[in-house]
Amino acid sequence: MVVDQNDQIDQEVVDAITSLGNSQRLQILLALGEVEREHHERRHTKTFTELYDAVDIDSSSQFSYHLNQLVGQFVSETPNGYRLTYSGTKIVRVIRSGVYESTSAFDDREISGACLFCDETTLLATLDIDQFRIRCTSCDAILITDFCPQSQTRDRTTTEIIESYCYRIWSMYIQLRGGICPECFGPVDTVVDQYEHDESVQHIHNSSCRECQFLVSMPIEVPVAFHPAVLTLFWEHGISVLDVPLWELYEYITSDVIVMEIVSDEPFEARFTVTLNDESLALRMDDTVTVTLEP
Repeated sequence: MVVDQNDQIDQEVVDAITSLGNSQRLQILLALGEVEREHHERRHTKTFTELYDAVDIDSSSQFSYHLNQLVGQFVSETPNGYRLTYSGTKIVRVIRSGVYESTSAFDDREISGACLFCDETTLLATLDIDQFRIRCTSCDAILITDFCPQSQTRDRTTTEIIESYCYRIWSMYIQLRGGICPECFGPVDTVVDQYEHDESVQHIHNSSCRECQFLVSMPIEVPVAFHPAVLTLFWEHGISVLDVPLWELYEYITSDVIVMEIVSDEPFEARFTVTLNDESLALRMDDTVTVTLEP
């Protein structure tokens, strides 16, 4: 929940968060999560006795007290026993994955790709505390930035961490195409905006969740690259767009494979030409970031 500082925070939210501040209650959540994993069934339940036996709590009355603090928001009581709610499942996943922990570090890595602002191919992948970044060392533009949880770095090499962002970014974009927030699955509003760096301007589409205010910004060429006709054109030329990292897709923009022409600023409208080996497609985009193929 993202709350404006001028908004009143519901007491139920405070109480729910407070109820998690106890190791014995977290044991209960993890025990319910473990039974789901053992039975490969998300809605599998444990009886009161089974759950009591699975945790390290001295008395049944003490256990009953802690369990009751979780029932409703994080644990659901059913005729067959207890199971995790959606919120409870999310808490268990947070604990298991360690997303609350500080992230691992890796050495800066030069990567393939191009800068949208200066066209140079001098990109560097870095990990700064909890932020994964792709920046241009020539003009110092930050091209990509995102949170980097411990679970994404654990047991992966530097190369594997960087590669994982390729698919993580595209998975987010696929959900955004459907108007779905990748963070909380709420509805998303998308608008065309501009980002300026060193007097160079790039048009981007900003997708913002109405519920949690999660914001994702991408170049407006991305929806063009994901139009079915463009995906097919790339595929026929041996390129799988879903396997091309966003920062390498930038090279197709700076090398004029994908060319944009602004038709109107207000309301926004742009024309795009995509050309590979003398085969071309013409497309248009309106202010809702809807892409259509021109006849």
